[in-house]
Amino acid sequence: MADPVLHIKDAYFFEVPKFAFPRNYEKPSEFPAVWLKLDPTVQHREATLLAAQYPMDSMSAEESVAAWHAWSPDHHHAPYDVFYYESNKAAAEAKAEQSGNEIGDIATIPLSTQKEIQQQILGDTAWLDNDVAAVWESEGLLEQYNHHLSGKILIPQPFGGELRNLHEAESGFCLSKFMVVEMVVIVLLAFVFNRFGKSIASGKPARGKCFNLLETFLLFVRDEIARPSIGSDADFHHGHDDHGEHDDHHGHHDDGPETFHLADKVTPILWSLFFFIVTCNLFGLIPFVGSPTGVFGVTVALAGITFLTSVISGSIMHGPFGFWLAQIPSMELSFAISIVIKPMIWVIEVIGLFIKHGVLAVRLLANMVAGHMILLSIMAMAMTAATAGGALLYGVAPVALLGATCIGLLELFVAFLQAYVFTLLSALFIGAAMHHH
Repeated sequence: MADPVLHIKDAYFFEVPKFAFPRNYEKPSEFPAVWLKLDPTVQHREATLLAAQYPMDSMSAEESVAAWHAWSPDHHHAPYDVFYYESNKAAAEAKAEQSGNEIGDIATIPLSTQKEIQQQILGDTAWLDNDVAAVWESEGLLEQYNHHLSGKILIPQPFGGELRNLHEAESGFCLSKFMVVEMVVIVLLAFVFNRFGKSIASGKPARGKCFNLLETFLLFVRDEIARPSIGSDADFHHGHDDHGEHDDHHGHHDDGPETFHLADKVTPILWSLFFFIVTCNLFGLIPFVGSPTGVFGVTVALAGITFLTSVISGSIMHGPFGFWLAQIPSMELSFAISIVIKPMIWVIEVIGLFIKHGVLAVRLLANMVAGHMILLSIMAMAMTAATAGGALLYGVAPVALLGATCIGLLELFVAFLQAYVFTLLSALFIGAAMHHH
């Protein structure tokens, strides 16, 4: 997963109110495996078995486990395999610094060994329901664990992926909450567009409020974004602007109807980007769901689609080499100056090509995250006032309620606005790639 700083809380579960999905497990063996792996008793046994095969240098297995216990609290209670790797990494870095050489191989515990031992531990239901249950009962953990898991609907992992915890993948391909939401959005859009396409396939106008609204958005993206940004077919005729190829022999301009075949070929991509973004944004307004566009990986992928479309469209118009050469603006320079200036300009333009698509991803992420952070701040105010009670509650609660309502309405507007801005910038970038500088 991406760095937590770069995304709104993605996870490998859906969260609903605790009363809507209570957990009442009675034995440790009934708990999900990913939860059991985090239990201190289970982790201690895992550490004991791993240390027997992979003790730390100059330490016995018992000393290695004791060292892990001392290290773990300051490192988010990471398991023994993380301790083993980090300790060996620190030793390798210190050795490399003393010798002045590069860091050599860092000793790690094979993932296959970790999985084998975890399966051995979690498969021992007798040990779980006797020894672990006794520890849980003495520390009151069974009730605490049921409380923490209540309201969490864990996402099945059909592709064999392994989770380290509920927010972090360990190995393989794991489905997260936002991946599921994106698949729902794709299926929903495919269904709606398929129905809409069939309704107008015979040439009849769209009927019904839903299809009329959909047609309005489609025409808006085509007529107000795609065509103006990419231009008409006449704009791609070389020399049209300078030599007047479309003027008749009397010098009058041909005012025939403009055609937009090239722009219309790109329009389906812009439609897909617009509706995917706006639908994901609207899902973010549903409680306990969240918006996938608050994840850095999603916005980068969307910007990557724009970048690839720009490169492919530009390569079709100018040729694979011509597209990259066309990054240099047209300049009337002498040959001697061109040799010095044009390579530098080409490097700057190519770097700028990548930067502007990177900024496209960041601005969508930042705008979607900002609204969620403001709502979170207002909710924190309300929770603080509720805890304090008294006059503070009655003073803050109306302000928090009014603020959350206003920000929620603003978020609804931003959901459409950011989809529009992203699509508009994408169309401008694609159009710029298709035209000569």
